[in-house]
Amino acid sequence: MSAYRIDVPEEKLISLKIKLAQAEFPDELDGAAWNYGAPLADVKRLAQHWKTRYDWRAQEVKLNALPNYKRPIKVEGFVEIDIHYLHQPSENPNAIPLLFVHGWPGSYLEVSKMLASLREGSKGVAFHVVAPSLPNFGWSAGPKKTGFGLAQYAETCDQLMQALGYKNDALHLI
Repeated sequence: MSAYRIDVPEEKLISLKIKLAQAEFPDELDGAAWNYGAPLADVKRLAQHWKTRYDWRAQEVKLNALPNYKRPIKVEGFVEIDIHYLHQPSENPNAIPLLFVHGWPGSYLEVSKMLASLREGSKGVAFHVVAPSLPNFGWSAGPKKTGFGLAQYAETCDQLMQALGYKNDALHLI
């Protein structure tokens, strides 16, 4: 396990702004609303915001305030991949390991607002919180070949929990 710090290279941020500035938007179908994706006006507004006002570095500061880690995980039949996760152990010796798995479209950040409450607990019940970025999501690497399905995602989570010392069943939120 190693601490992980989010630090997007400046070149990537410059490249994004250039791409946003050069974006060519399609015509919109009359009356499509959200039936065919985001309305064009919303996409243009978001592109303008990202191009001129969005402060990625401020977001990095917030993200790096969380307990971020990475660990290599080996799943049978696949090469080892680096998995990003939040790990917030409780100080309560009787805390229950909790594996918080995000859905799609989602991320490990879904647990961030309740991290302190889960860790501190209530009425004697507290949790050791582990929230991975699933393979190919967020800051986790992805498999390099096809066939990585639900069983492999489950094995990834199991391997992570065992590597962190949680040998018993964990409460699992989706």
